[in-house]
Amino acid sequence: MEDISKWLKGIFERKEEPLSELIKRYSPSIRRFILGIVKNDEDAKELTQETFLRFISHPQNFQEIDEMRNYLFQIAHNLSLTRITKASSRREQFYDELPERGVDENISKAIIKKEEREFVLNLLQLLPPQQRKVVILKIWEDLTFKDVAKIMSLSEGSVKAHYFFAMRKLREEVFKKEEKNGRN
Repeated sequence: MEDISKWLKGIFERKEEPLSELIKRYSPSIRRFILGIVKNDEDAKELTQETFLRFISHPQNFQEIDEMRNYLFQIAHNLSLTRITKASSRREQFYDELPERGVDENISKAIIKKEEREFVLNLLQLLPPQQRKVVILKIWEDLTFKDVAKIMSLSEGSVKAHYFFAMRKLREEVFKKEEKNGRN
C-alpha cells in the first residue's frame, strides 16, 4: 500500500519533489492507458499532463483518496472520455506503445517481437472500447477487477464480463491466425 499522506502533504505544501516523484512513478502507465482510449499520441501526452494538473488543482479532493494510482487513473479515464466525445469526428491513429520488457540483442528476435506486438495491438483494436480499457488496466497495469471497476465507474461484475468477452474474442482471433498460418 502506498504512503498517500507523504505524497499529499508534499503536494499540498506545493513542494516540487513529491510532485516530480509522483509524475515519474505514474506518468508512463497513465499515458499508456490514455493512449489506449484516445489512440493519438499527442492527445495522450497532453491528457497525461492534464491528469496531473487536475490532480494538484483540486486539493479539496485529497482526503477522499484510497489509492493514488487508482485516483489518477480515474482522472485520466474521465479526461480521455471527454476528449473522445469532443473529437469523435477526428481521424484516429492507433498507438504503438505497450510496455516492453527489455530490448533484444538478436535482430531476428526483435523482428518477431515487433510482429507479435503489432499483432497484439491489432487484436486490441478489434475489441469494443470498454473491453479494450478493461484488458489494458487488468493485464498491462496489473489492477484488480475491483480497482478497474472503480476507475471506470462500473460494477465489478460488469468489468469481469467485459474481461471475459474480451479474452474470448482475443482467443478466437489467435486461433484464426494459427489456423491460417497452419494452412500456409
